[in-house]
Amino acid sequence: MAIVYAPTTLPLASSPSITSFPPPPDAPPAVISFRTCRNLEHIEQMHCRVVKTRGSAVLSLIAACVEVGSPESLSYAVKAFRCCSKEEKFAGSCSYVLNSLLRGCSSAGLGEDALFVYVKMVEMGIVPDKYSFTFLLNACAKLAGLVECLQAHGVVVKMGLSEDLFVGNSLIHCYCECRRVVDGRKVFDEMSERNLVSWTSLICGYARSNSPEEAISLFFNMMRDGVKPNAITVVGAVSACSRLQDRELGERVHGYIHGNDVELNDYVTNALVDMYMKCGDFDAARKIYEDCHDRNLVLFNTVLSNYVRVGMTREVVRIVDQMWQSDVRPDRVTALTLLSASADFGQLKIGKQCHCYVMRNGLLHSENVGTAIIDMYVKCGKPELARAVFDALLRKPVASWNSLVGGYLRNGNLESARKIFDEMPRRDVVSYNTLIGGFVQETRFDEAIGLFREMQRVGIKPDRITLASIATACGIVGALGVAKWILFYIEHEGIECDVHLFTALIDMFGRCGDPVTAMRVFEKMKRRDPSAWTAIIRAMAASGCGKLAVDLFDKMIQEGYKPDDVTLVGVLTACSHCGLVDEGRRIFRSMEGEHGISPQIIHYGCMVDMLARAGHLEEAMQFIKGMPIEPNDIIWRSLLSACRVHKDDDMASYAASRLEESSPGGTGTAVILSNVYASMGKWSDVRRVRLEMNENGMLKLPGCSSVEINGAIHEFTAGDESHPKIRHIERMLSEIDTRIRDVGYVPNTSDVTLNMDEEEKGVAVGGHSEKLAMAYALISTDKGRNVRVVKNLRTCGDCHGYAKAVSKVYGREIVIRDKARFHFFRDGFCSCNDSW
Repeated sequence: MAIVYAPTTLPLASSPSITSFPPPPDAPPAVISFRTCRNLEHIEQMHCRVVKTRGSAVLSLIAACVEVGSPESLSYAVKAFRCCSKEEKFAGSCSYVLNSLLRGCSSAGLGEDALFVYVKMVEMGIVPDKYSFTFLLNACAKLAGLVECLQAHGVVVKMGLSEDLFVGNSLIHCYCECRRVVDGRKVFDEMSERNLVSWTSLICGYARSNSPEEAISLFFNMMRDGVKPNAITVVGAVSACSRLQDRELGERVHGYIHGNDVELNDYVTNALVDMYMKCGDFDAARKIYEDCHDRNLVLFNTVLSNYVRVGMTREVVRIVDQMWQSDVRPDRVTALTLLSASADFGQLKIGKQCHCYVMRNGLLHSENVGTAIIDMYVKCGKPELARAVFDALLRKPVASWNSLVGGYLRNGNLESARKIFDEMPRRDVVSYNTLIGGFVQETRFDEAIGLFREMQRVGIKPDRITLASIATACGIVGALGVAKWILFYIEHEGIECDVHLFTALIDMFGRCGDPVTAMRVFEKMKRRDPSAWTAIIRAMAASGCGKLAVDLFDKMIQEGYKPDDVTLVGVLTACSHCGLVDEGRRIFRSMEGEHGISPQIIHYGCMVDMLARAGHLEEAMQFIKGMPIEPNDIIWRSLLSACRVHKDDDMASYAASRLEESSPGGTGTAVILSNVYASMGKWSDVRRVRLEMNENGMLKLPGCSSVEINGAIHEFTAGDESHPKIRHIERMLSEIDTRIRDVGYVPNTSDVTLNMDEEEKGVAVGGHSEKLAMAYALISTDKGRNVRVVKNLRTCGDCHGYAKAVSKVYGREIVIRDKARFHFFRDGFCSCNDSW
C-alpha cells in the first residue's frame, strides 16, 4: 500500500502564536538572567545560581526552557513546575508562562506533560482561557485521547468559549484525530465563523475515515463558499479520491489545482501520483512523475509500492534504477516494498539483492524488515533460508514467527508449522488465523475448531478472518452449535461484517441446515455481490427450499447482478432436488441467451439429474444425446440412479454399460453398478463387480455419520462398537426398534446389495451409522431438542424411513445432511417428499 505523506499538523494559523503572550510588567527580575541562556545546560547552571541567591525563579526558568523549545528543555521545565507548583506566590502572574509551557509541550509531542500542566493550572486556581484550550486540544489530538477531548469540550461549553474560532478548529482537529469525525462535523456545523483551517481539518478527517466521499463533498462546498484551499486541503481531497478510486473526481480536484495556482509542493505531487495510480491511470501518474525534476524518496516509494501492487515488475526495476541515478538512498520503506515485490512475484534474485543491501546498511533489525525477508524466502520456496534469517534476528517480533508458520504451511508442512506455533513465546490473532487457515485448507476441521476454542481461552479476540475460516470449518462438519455461537459473538461484540464474512456465515448456516438463520444474515447485508447471492441460493437448495431458491435467483437478476457458473449450478440443483422441472428448463435456456454463459458439463449434469429424478427418463436420454459435449460418468450415474428408483431395467442396463465405458475402474462406478445389479436381482453380475473391485484393490467408502453434542463432535461408522457408550446406544436402538415397529415401520432392505434372506438384510441395515448417531443423540439430549446428523454418503431408503418414524414417535425434529442435501424430518414426514 502506498503511503501518502502529508503534514500531520495544521498550519500555525490554526492556533495563536506563543509571541501572543508578552511578559507582564510585574515579571520577576530573574527573567533577564534566564533570557541570556541559549541551551538547556546554560539554563541548568543559571537555575542553580538563581536558587542560591534569589530563591525560586521557576517562572523565568519555564520561560527560558520554552524559548529553547527542545523536548529535553520542556521536560526540564515540567519537572521544575512539578516541584514548585504548590507555592502560593507562584499563582500570581504566571498564566502567560504556563500557557507557553502548555503550547510547547503540545508542539513537541509531550502530550502527557501538557495534560499535567493544564490540570495543575486548574488546581492552582488559574482560569484557563481560549489559548489554554487550543493548546490542550492539540495535545489531546496527538495522544488520540478521546476521553480527554470530550472532557475539554464540556469545559469549553461551560465557559462559553465554544464560539471562538481557534477553539472550534482545535475541537474539529482533535475529534478527527480520535476517529470521531461525526463529532467533529457537529462542531463544524455549529460554528458561526469558519476559516480555511476549519474546512481543512474536517476534509482531512473524512479522507482518513470510512467516508472519503464526504471529504470530496466538503471540498467542493468550500470552493462554493469562496474559501481557497491550500496544499494540505488539496492533499486531503486527493487522498479521498484515491481511497474511492474515482479518477473522474481526482481529475476535477487536479484541475482546480491548475486553475487556482495552488502550490504544487512535494506533498501534493505525491498525493496526485498515488491517486492516479490507485485509479489505474498510470499514464497520467507517469506524466506528473516525469515532470517532477526534484524527486524525493517519498515519491519514489509511492510509485514503487503502486507498481508492486499491480505486479508491474519491469517498472519496479526501472524506478529502482532511477533512484540510484538520482542519488536517492533507499530506506526501510523501499526495502519493504522491494521485498514484498520479490515475494509476490517469486523473484528470488531481487530478494537476495535486497537482503544484501539490508545487511550492508544495518536495516536487518529495523521494524518489519527481518520479517519481510523471512516472508520473501518462504514465498520463493526457500524455507531453510527463511529459518536461517529468523534464527539470526536479535529480536524476534511476533510477525516473524507468524511468517515462519505461514511459510511451513505454504510448503505443505503442517506439522512443522504447528511445532513452531507451539514454541512461540507470544501469539496474536494473526498467529491463530494462520494456523487455523492451514487446518481448514488441509480439511482438519475439528483441529481448526479446537484451536479457535483455545484462542478464546487465552483471551485473544477473533477478527473477521478468524471467523470466516471457522465458519467454513463449522459448515463442513455441520457444527450448528458453534455456528450459532459465532453469530452471537459477532452481534454481541459489534464486529463489522464485510461481504466476505457475510457470505461465509450464509454458507455456514446453509451447510448446517439452518436456512432461516442463513436468510436472516443475508437480509442484514447492506451491500451484496454475486457470491453472497450464490451462497443464499445454494443454502436454500440444500435445505429443500427450491421455490425460494428460484425466487432469489430471479430477484438477483432483477437487481442487476450477473450470475456466474456457480450460481447457475446452485439454482439448477434446487430445481432438481425439488422437482421444479419447468423452472429448471427456463433457467437452463436463459444461460446463453440472457446471461452469456455457455453451459458446462456440470450444468448438463444438473439438467439430466432433474429430468431423471422427476421420472422424465426418456427426455433425459434425449437430452444426453443432444449434448454438444461428451457426457461424463456423473451424467450416466445420475441417469442410472434414477433408472433404479423408477424401475426402468432396460435404460438402466444401457446407462450402466456407458458408465463402465466412461469411467472404467472407478470405485464409485463399481459401487453404483453393484447396487443397480442387486436391485435387478442379477447376483452373478453383483459378484463379478465385487470380485473386480477386490482384484483392483478398490475399497467402498464406509458410511460415516457424526452428531454434535455440547460442542463436541461424535463420529460413528456402520457396525461401530468403539464408542464408550456403545452399550447404552445398543439398548436405545432396541427401544427405538420396538416403538417404531408399533407404528408400522418395516425395514427397507432394497438397498442391501448382498444375496441374503430378508432377516439377514434387516440385521445388515440395523447397524447403519445414521441410526447409531440418532440413538446417541436421543440419550444425550433433552426431550424436544432437534437431532442433527451429518453423513458422508447418500442416506439409504431404510435410514430415511427410520428417521421419519423416529421423528413421529419421539416428537423430535431429525435433520440429516447427506452427501447431496438436507432432510428435515418432522412428525413422520421429510422435506424432500421422499424424492432424493
